[in-house]
Amino acid sequence: MNMNHVAVHDFYTFLLVFARVAGVMTAAPMFGNRSIPKTAKAGLTLFFSLAVVPLVSSKTGPIPTHLLVLAGAVLKDAVFGLALGYLAQMLFAAVELAGALTDTMMGFGFVNLINPFAEQQASIMGMFQYQLAIVLYLFANGHLMLLGTLVRSFDAMPPGAIVVQGGISLMVIAILKAMFLLGIRLALPAIGVLLVVDMAFGMVARMVPQVNVFIVGMPVKIIVGLITAAFILPLTALIVGQILSGTAVGMNALLGQ
Repeated sequence: MNMNHVAVHDFYTFLLVFARVAGVMTAAPMFGNRSIPKTAKAGLTLFFSLAVVPLVSSKTGPIPTHLLVLAGAVLKDAVFGLALGYLAQMLFAAVELAGALTDTMMGFGFVNLINPFAEQQASIMGMFQYQLAIVLYLFANGHLMLLGTLVRSFDAMPPGAIVVQGGISLMVIAILKAMFLLGIRLALPAIGVLLVVDMAFGMVARMVPQVNVFIVGMPVKIIVGLITAAFILPLTALIVGQILSGTAVGMNALLGQ
């Protein structure tokens, strides 16, 4: 056996594995947070890839003889890793959607903060619920489930052998549908209570025109909204559980299992 050829083949396997793992680490929940130092993510990606290479080296095909084919194989693994990461991240958008809807009803819609995890504008309740969901996600070992799925992906689709499934577009539509449904379900109690408060102040404005409903109603809606949000916090745990189950189903569909 030519040891030089074995070493080159292992390095080729490492490139493919590293590209897929790096894609997941870039887009996945918690791992993809920009507040995590890049050196830490690079180190985790490197060590995780080195641990996986001996398990999948025998499943990797021959080394391409053309540079463009080699670059294409690495790119496909990187894109597949990004797809896995964004699939897990997409359902967390349901929590942010619920917070944004609640903020709009409470009167916080005009207030936007910078989300330190995504470095973009986010509503107050949306950012709070997103961070709470991340904490629950960690407690539920969602990050370990994601890493386990990443390892299993090398059995379903070995390095350099990425095959696009025909039902990917339908799966994405189903995930988007689930995201909106989860977000609306999470925000529905607060929206319903605040709608009743709006109707009550509308009746007060008609019966007692002397009362400045805008000045009185704004703090009342904020207080009622915060109290309602506090009461429905346990629902967030159920939503995170559905996020985990939905992520598992989506990833299995992406892997063709």
